[in-house]
Amino acid sequence: MEFQFDLDDPLQCLERIYLQLNPMVVAFRPLINGGLFGPVFGSGLLLSYRDETFIITSEAVLAEICVAYNQQAWACSERLKWPLRELCCACSPHMEIGAIHMPIDWLDKQPQPSCFELSGVGWADPQASAFTLLLGYPVPSRSPSADPDSAIGIVSRAYPNGNRDCKTLHPLFVEFDSRDILSRHPLDKAALQHHYQLGGTPAISLYHSFRDDSNRLTAYLQGIVTEWDAAGIGAVTTSTMLLNGFLDNYLQQLQQGGKQTKDNVASLLARFRR
Repeated sequence: MEFQFDLDDPLQCLERIYLQLNPMVVAFRPLINGGLFGPVFGSGLLLSYRDETFIITSEAVLAEICVAYNQQAWACSERLKWPLRELCCACSPHMEIGAIHMPIDWLDKQPQPSCFELSGVGWADPQASAFTLLLGYPVPSRSPSADPDSAIGIVSRAYPNGNRDCKTLHPLFVEFDSRDILSRHPLDKAALQHHYQLGGTPAISLYHSFRDDSNRLTAYLQGIVTEWDAAGIGAVTTSTMLLNGFLDNYLQQLQQGGKQTKDNVASLLARFRR
């Protein structure tokens, strides 16, 4: 995915990128009594890969969908909603990433999602990106806190961390400050890190691509947010370097009846139910 970027008006360009990517991000909500939706408990990204559609999120958020809510939850993007109760899912403990498959015949009866196209070319170096955009729904982790009803965007930059003081297996560290937060609600960095989590939020890095005398930004899915970093500088994402291989394996399992996929999810449930 590419965006035209005007160096003379970078703020307006950032807003356009945020608005274009925002419909691809979903909020996970439980279905509670009376057919009402409960509060957001995580985020995910609608993803297109090899003509198939997935929702990509963190392993912890997928576990909450399966363990806490027994898949009685919905993925909500702006005015569109998709039930998760009938869908197959898989996880990769080595990546801390979970995937929910949205079959073609099932999607024919559902609202058509706007998806981020996953490139099969490979992985891009996060240190070489112009910036990394975190797009997700803040989940209150302690009170007092408001419950934002829309996704926020955080313009961040990848940075090396030699200490690696985090729980994530393949971490990518991104930093930001209060001025980098795009939100309808007034949020500063301290309040965001103190009161909220961004579990399952996609980290999309944008890279300069100068062609035909025009400045373009090419977007890559760089990671999925798993935690705030211990130093309070920013967030930690789990790398999507191996995502293509994971999804290829998942599709192969689905074609073979999905037994290994079911075993992986059963292992996930057992770990998080302890």
